[in-house]
Order: sequence, then C-alpha cells, then structure tokens
Amino acid sequence: MFAFKYISSLRPHGVALACALAALAGACGDDETVVPDVPPPALHGIGGWTEFDLYAVGEAGTILRYRGIEWRPVSSPTSHGLRDVVGFSASSAYVVGDRGTALRFDGTAFRTEPSGTTQDLRALWGSSSTNLIAVGRGGVILANDGGGWQLETSPTGDDLEGVWALSTGEAYAVGAAGTVVHRVAGVWSLDAPFTSSRLRAIWADKPRDWFAVGDNGEIWRQDGSGWTAMTSPRSDNLHDVFGSDSAYVFAVGDADSVLFYDGVAWSPQVPTVADRLEAIWATVCALPPAETAAGRTALHCSNTYFAGTTSVVTRFTLLNSYEILNDPR
Repeated sequence: MFAFKYISSLRPHGVALACALAALAGACGDDETVVPDVPPPALHGIGGWTEFDLYAVGEAGTILRYRGIEWRPVSSPTSHGLRDVVGFSASSAYVVGDRGTALRFDGTAFRTEPSGTTQDLRALWGSSSTNLIAVGRGGVILANDGGGWQLETSPTGDDLEGVWALSTGEAYAVGAAGTVVHRVAGVWSLDAPFTSSRLRAIWADKPRDWFAVGDNGEIWRQDGSGWTAMTSPRSDNLHDVFGSDSAYVFAVGDADSVLFYDGVAWSPQVPTVADRLEAIWATVCALPPAETAAGRTALHCSNTYFAGTTSVVTRFTLLNSYEILNDPR
C-alpha cells in the first residue's frame, strides 16, 4: 500500500545528526569528523503547531527542533529524560518528563517550571497554553490553565502512560494493568478495566469514538457503549495512536511496528526506520463548510511524523511513501 524511501539532507544522515547532537558542545567543525561514542538518544515524544515547526524530545534532556530543513538541537535546561511535547506557536511549547520535569518555551529558551510532583510525567495533552493535562507514575494527574501546574485529584495510584481530551472537556487517561480514568465535568473517576495489559496511549477526534493501544499489540475502541477489542495484526507493544479521523489512524510500537486503520481494518506497514517507534504527530486540515455539513470531519492532507529509538524521525507523506528525515546509523 505504501512505499518507503530515504531523502537527502544538507549533509549525509549520520554526519548531520552526529554534528547536530555535538554542536552544543562545540565538537563539530568543517575539518573534524565526529564519531559518537554512544548511540544517539532515544526520542519519546514529538509535537508542534505546524509541520514546519516541530519538536522531538527524549533521553538525557534531548530537545530537537525541525523548521522545514533539518532537525537541530535546542539548548535544554535539564538532563532528565523527556517524554512528551506540545506546541502552540513559534514562541509557545511545553514539555514534560522524568522526576516531575516540566519545561516551557517562552520564545527565547526552554525554562523549567514547578510541577508540584517528583513523579515521572509520561504524557502530555494540550489544546492551548491555558488548557494542558499531564499524567504519570503513581497515578499523578496535573492540569495547567495558564497559571501554572496544579495537582488534580486522581482516582488511582497506578501508573498512567497516556492522556487525551476533547473540546467538550471530556478526557481519558490510561496506564498500567489496563487502568482507565475518565474525566467528566471536571471530575476524574476510575472506569472498570477491560484488559489486564498495560495501556500506553489514547486518542479521539470526536466524542464516543476513542482508540486506546498498549502491550501485546492490543487495540481497543470505545463507541459510547463500552470498550471493544479490535483485531490487531501485530503482537508487539504499541506506544502511541493518532489520526485525523476515525477512518485514518496510525499506531506505532516495538519492532518497527507501524499500523494503519482505514475505517475498516488495521494493516501493518513496513517503514524499517527504528527498533522502536514511540510517538506520532500530524496536522489535520479543515474541510470546506459544505463537506463538514455533509458529515465529514477531517481532510487527510497532512504529512505524518514518527519518532523513535536512535533519534530517528520519519515522515509519511501525501504521496503514500515513508521518508527518513534523519538516520544516524
């Protein structure tokens, strides 16, 4: 169904990324060859506000920024692992990570913010700088309405791995041992478990149509009447799920897993880009009013980006092909 290819960079892929990661230390020059002593850090999260202004975050405080040409390192105020990122403009982005790390980009630099917790923060959702949710280990739930991070009352002590919310205010968070917590009218409550496997991510584009993914290739869907298992073509752990509507959804995970749902069935893709893919991001284009009135909710016009181990970022293009944007191997 989909093709795969490499694309060129300003420099050969391995040298480009090695130099980029070493640039902050001043270790890469025109007359020097840089051979990294350790593999580039794994990337755990990707996000932004347009496909020409994206961030990827990962181990050891790694922050990379893409502005349409190549991924470049951004100065980070922490060495803690970073897990997720959202962006709202060229001067507004938020990041969460291990040991309660919370960062905010103010247009000049990333700066640390008090989060009120020392628990590892595993996932971040936001629709604006005044509407953010973060979740993490020990069932911690944080919210930020623009006045700083505040602890929410959580109904669980189990680790939470993924979170998503809708414009209605409804939200779900998922985690260890099939934990599902649900926010309605500002109150979080614990839902009855429907699996014992760890759930790692959740996503929806409209009410009563939620997708959750997790270990052992499990994919679940909620249609308003309860959660049902979907047939999955892989048994590898899945780390993220994201789409433009319920007929155009991607899931990614271990062993280079990329799955695509077309509204009928999930099918495996073979991008061969990393040992493990952990994050997905895409923009969604708006439909003309006439088509919106006819019942369609999204237009599949966006490039889709995936981030994973060894700092690989790849893009699924409008031409149904996979392109590696950087490959340090």
